[in-house]
Amino acid sequence: MARALGVNEATISHYLHRRIRPSFDTLVGIAAFFNVSLDYLVFGERPRLQAPEDPVGLRAQIRRAVVESSDLSGRHLDMFTRISRRLEAKIDGVARALVEEKEDWGPVGFVTDAEAIGLEACITRMRIMTRLFQSDVQDGEPGAFFEVVSANLLSGRPYQYLLYGEHNSWLPAVESFRNLVIRNSVPVELARELLQFRTVEQELVSSVCILDLDLPLVSRQEPILLERHRDNISREGIWAYMSIERADAQGGVTIEPLYLESTLRQFNRDWAVARPI
Repeated sequence: MARALGVNEATISHYLHRRIRPSFDTLVGIAAFFNVSLDYLVFGERPRLQAPEDPVGLRAQIRRAVVESSDLSGRHLDMFTRISRRLEAKIDGVARALVEEKEDWGPVGFVTDAEAIGLEACITRMRIMTRLFQSDVQDGEPGAFFEVVSANLLSGRPYQYLLYGEHNSWLPAVESFRNLVIRNSVPVELARELLQFRTVEQELVSSVCILDLDLPLVSRQEPILLERHRDNISREGIWAYMSIERADAQGGVTIEPLYLESTLRQFNRDWAVARPI
């Protein structure tokens, strides 16, 4: 039958399991293959005896089959629209409940990668103190945060990377990162201007990300995250977290306001003496 209809066997299987519906031309072909009428094929009715040549009757059968098929499609579309509206209303309700029920958000201060990426998309500036490039680039390939970094650079948002360790050991990773960003449609001049790298030959206990947030933008794009982390955002719109940079772990921990000032002082002190790349 598949050969007779000009389709593959998988398509016939989809028809049988009602995953897809045959077109009108296919219905006509199936009816011809089994030597039955469209009435019998579509509605399961035995054909009434009629004259061998009855073009008027055949046209009536075809019109009726088309009308019935269109009516069924319309009912399906109406049902799909109703379900979509109900789901949308449910999602809005759950989102509001999450904002109100803070105890259901998990450990206070913990930051997932998804949350960090969502807030990083709303920055005016990004400052990073790190021993690794795992989040942005890993083994020469884009990391989890790479796309949001590229998008921010295209929007004119600067990045300052303060890299801890021996200067020359960082050169290949920085060059690889710059090349990846440029290949990702960021103009060379923009990448050179907005991507700043400096190294300092000191130890770093934990990597730290400092975000200067555009609070109106956060309010529009990430209202739930704004409510979740509001207490740890300074009046100037600065929010920071310690990043977990290990192969077997993701995310980080928010830096509380009590320690934010000392974090900023350390960054500024080390940046002032660090060696540019």
